[in-house]
Amino acid sequence: MKLSAIDEDILTVLLGRELYGLEILDQLNLDRPIELKFGSLYPALNRLEKKGLVTWKWGDEVDESGGARRKYYKMTGLGAEALSTVQQYRASLARRATQGQTMWGGA
Repeated sequence: MKLSAIDEDILTVLLGRELYGLEILDQLNLDRPIELKFGSLYPALNRLEKKGLVTWKWGDEVDESGGARRKYYKMTGLGAEALSTVQQYRASLARRATQGQTMWGGA
């Protein structure tokens, strides 16, 4: 299954937990060189939902902060499989790159 870099980042942040949009965005932007905005986050979440990689549910109607009702996202089993596949692929690429440096005396 094809995942964009943002899709992969979102799934990684959701690994083993359920978060609402602002929490996801805060986690993604902790060390990110270029800040991700809501305008990129929500289309990605919708795309992941359509692929069956995330689900969501509404939070309590009355929020203690008095803010809007929150939509909580979590990764599905299919999402976990897709993330694992991509992570294994990236690890394999890193191993090959390291082996290539050793074989050819690269830096």
